[in-house]
Amino acid sequence: MQQIERILVKPDIKTVYLKNTQSEKITYLALPPYEEYNYSLEKDIKEGGVQFDGIKKLLDKSKLSRVITLTTDTLEMGLMAIVYLAMELNNRRTEPPFDMEDMSMINREKYYESSMRIPIIYDKELSAYLNDDPSLYECNGFLLEEQSVKNRNKPYWTECTRESVCLIMTESMANDICFEAVNLFEENYQVYVLFLDSDKTETNLLELPFGTYSTEQFHAIRNNFILSFATDEALVSFEDKNAKPYYRNILRQNLKQHEIKVKRGFSYERIVNLAAAIKKNEICQMIAKIINYAIKDMERNVPLTLSNGDFLFIDHFVKQKESSAKTESGRTLLEKNLVGLDEIKQQVYDVVNVMKYNQIRRQMNIGESQFHNVHVMLGAPGTAKTTVARYMGMIMFDEKLLPDNRFICINGAELKGMYVGHSAPKTKSLFESYDVIIIDEAYSIVSTDGKTDSFGNEAIAQLIIELEKHSTDKLVIFAGYGGKDVSEKDNRMLAFLDANPGIKSRITSTFYFKSYTAEDMTCIFRRIAENSHYRLDEACFKLVTEFFQTRVKERDFGNGREARSLLETTVLFAARRTMASGKTDFSKKDMTVLTMEDLLQAVEKMKKGFGSRAISKKRMGFYM
Repeated sequence: MQQIERILVKPDIKTVYLKNTQSEKITYLALPPYEEYNYSLEKDIKEGGVQFDGIKKLLDKSKLSRVITLTTDTLEMGLMAIVYLAMELNNRRTEPPFDMEDMSMINREKYYESSMRIPIIYDKELSAYLNDDPSLYECNGFLLEEQSVKNRNKPYWTECTRESVCLIMTESMANDICFEAVNLFEENYQVYVLFLDSDKTETNLLELPFGTYSTEQFHAIRNNFILSFATDEALVSFEDKNAKPYYRNILRQNLKQHEIKVKRGFSYERIVNLAAAIKKNEICQMIAKIINYAIKDMERNVPLTLSNGDFLFIDHFVKQKESSAKTESGRTLLEKNLVGLDEIKQQVYDVVNVMKYNQIRRQMNIGESQFHNVHVMLGAPGTAKTTVARYMGMIMFDEKLLPDNRFICINGAELKGMYVGHSAPKTKSLFESYDVIIIDEAYSIVSTDGKTDSFGNEAIAQLIIELEKHSTDKLVIFAGYGGKDVSEKDNRMLAFLDANPGIKSRITSTFYFKSYTAEDMTCIFRRIAENSHYRLDEACFKLVTEFFQTRVKERDFGNGREARSLLETTVLFAARRTMASGKTDFSKKDMTVLTMEDLLQAVEKMKKGFGSRAISKKRMGFYM
């Protein structure tokens, strides 16, 4: 049979029912046949399977213990690890395996065992059998009524005494059943004990919450078990590592097995994200099901080429989480939280409309769009460039124009690596990990005279590749000081773009952010105060306007961020006044009212601070 080259293992979990019983079922992990499978753990780890580093360390040992303990985030990931272990340990065997392969003969008189099938046994089943408790034994399909478990047919796995078995332990254990369970299989070739660490999982995978163990107690039982049986052990978890490359390769593998090609601009990440939304604990299995569903009505005797439009059905299956507080849309936030900026808002909506327009054209197979979702935002610090970009990304995600809404704002200088060859992977990783990318002070990639060094050249070369590759499935914004009102000498963004025609040619639109007026600043101050549940007299807002009428004319004016700074300084004096009152019992009024005296002191402090530039220079948007 022809070999199928595969990159990453997916667990093949099968369930069959024994004949001549009351619906007793067998659940087992089926290993891939050797003649059909070509695998390399080292290659799989390199392709994104970093969660299996611990398994590789185990297999590097010349001899492993008969009992192997694995701690994992999900059942799917743990069973994948067991496939790797079992395949290699089967290769190392010196004695012949015991195989009963005739599936048609499965019944109570003729049980089966095989080196290629590993029974999966849950802690609830083990507890029911060992404690002779009928009420806990529903999960294996028996109707026990009043009879004892041990007086009825024994579970099939009690007759599996030669080959490997897999025991699943969760925090829902009624007791530390793992100690007794291992003794049941003292003659078996290999015993895999899989501890599901629900402290890292979203839900209990078995959905059988009947125990009382805390996470700490669960870990203590596991550690005691490892020491008591002197087992080899490994952690199977991404932890803080990026899992996206792994799941993208799972998706690519599925497409390759079906001999499917994809159109330019195909969003792998969107399918992975939606698969996770449907069933977070079985992402690999869900990806395979999504592919099968997408092609179920297509002709299989012709080459298939899929586009993003062939997967729109997934939205129908995604389960939306219930929330008592409805999440506000990006459009709502843009309109509610930003003062003025009417032209900017209209530009955002225009870009969104073009994206939707081109998406419909692609779905109708009219033609590929040349629109790049790459933009420049120019303006002074504090003019809400970052905030607008964040809301713009939220709107595109709401409209299903982006696969996800992962946001980052990074300084251009951060793209430059520490050594030759480091800048390109840093830049590529940025596009792999985020959907809304702001490169602030983009001109810092180059020198002040517009020239680049080897590190900057490498970063820009990779940027051009990524901008072309992700022209429609990312939102990329270059931001910095510049604009129509900035002198040519100070307009460093213009110098940056002129120095890099490859980037400039991929930029679709430019957003010009004007500095705020004194009235705008007063409105921003008022909104921030209201959203923070502070109360001020109207006379206070007149003082705020007077203060900003002077500030907006000064060269170091910080725009929107100064409104927040003024409020925070006012709160500082309010807290000093309140705490000095000698009260021990405070009213709601004490905690919410800001007085004219508080504001006057804040204004004086702010005026004195401008000379030393006390206001933060960190470039960030403001929220209200």
